[in-house]
Amino acid sequence: MSHTWTAIDFETANHDRGSACAVGLVRVRDGAVVDRYTTLIRPPRQADFFSHHNTAVHGITAADVVDAPSWSQVHTRIVEFADGDPLVAHNAAFDMGVLRRACEHAGLSHPAWEYACTLALSRRTWTGLSDHKLPTVCAHIGHRVVHHHRADADAEAAAHIMIAAMARYGSSSLADLARAARLDLRRMQAAVGQRGPVPEPVVERAAAASSPGPGEDRFGRWQRDAQTPLPAPSPDADPSGPLYGRIVCVSGDLASMDKPEVWRRVAEAGGHPAKNVTRKTDVLVVGSHGGAGKTAKHLRAEDYRARGQRIDFVGEAELLALLGMTTGT
Repeated sequence: MSHTWTAIDFETANHDRGSACAVGLVRVRDGAVVDRYTTLIRPPRQADFFSHHNTAVHGITAADVVDAPSWSQVHTRIVEFADGDPLVAHNAAFDMGVLRRACEHAGLSHPAWEYACTLALSRRTWTGLSDHKLPTVCAHIGHRVVHHHRADADAEAAAHIMIAAMARYGSSSLADLARAARLDLRRMQAAVGQRGPVPEPVVERAAAASSPGPGEDRFGRWQRDAQTPLPAPSPDADPSGPLYGRIVCVSGDLASMDKPEVWRRVAEAGGHPAKNVTRKTDVLVVGSHGGAGKTAKHLRAEDYRARGQRIDFVGEAELLALLGMTTGT
C-alpha cells in the first residue's frame, strides 16, 4: 500500500448528509504534509438550504456559497487530489456519508474509497482520555486546533492525529498501522451515477418520502413514519462508537430531523433503529410531542427501567453529539 493518504473533512448546510458546503483536504506522504486544498461548496440543489443549527456550528451561510463551485466540480477535485489513495477522517462514517449522499443527489458516479477513522483509532490508542473529540485528542498530541469546525483546520487536525498514531505504533503506512492497532481499514464501494442532475421525478419521490407534505398534521406524519421501513445497521460502522449495536427508539418529534432521518443516521452509526419500546430497547430519544405529560413510549420505557432494564434516556442535543453532528467531533 502507498505511504500516501489524504485527510478529509466536510461541513454540511443542514441535517441532510449530502448538503456539503465546505471541504478541507490535507495530503500526507511518508508522514509529512505535502499538499492542502480547501473550498466552500454550493450544495446539491436537493439539499441546499442552510439550517440555523449547522450555521451556528460552522458559521457558513447561503450567501457565502453563492459563487462557490458546485458539488460536481469539487468532487472532481477531491478525486484528483486523493489520486486513488486512502482517505482519513475523524468520525469517518460522517465524511464518507457526505461523499456518497452528495453524489447521489447530483447523480454522479464515485470511485471506491478505502478509508480510516481517526476517532476509532484514538479510542483504541489513547484510552485514558476523558473523550476522543477532535480538540481533546489534538491537545493530547500537541497539535493546536485554532478554528474547530472549519473544514481545512479539522482536516489538518485529523492528519496530525493519524501521523501521531503512526509514530506511536512505529508504522510507516496505513496498512502497517491497521495491523498494529488491530483496526481494519474500511471500504466504501464505488457507485455508478447518472452523469448529470437527478431527474425531477426521482427528486419529487425522495422529497415525498422524507418531508412532510403541505398541511400535513401530526397524525399524517405518524402514518408516514409507520410505513417507512427501518434501515439495517451499516457494516462499515465503527464498532467502538457510542450507538454501535444498541437498539434506539425515538419518542416524539425532533427539531433537527424527522424520524426516518434519525433511523438512517442511527443505522449508519451501527445502531438498530426501532419504532417501539420493548424489553430490548437500549436508548430512548425523548423529543417534543405537543401535549402535556409523557408519551406512551416514554412511560413504557420508564416502567421497564423501574423493573431493572437498562435504558438510557437522551435528549435531542445528546443524540446529535452521539451521532457526531455537533461539536462532539
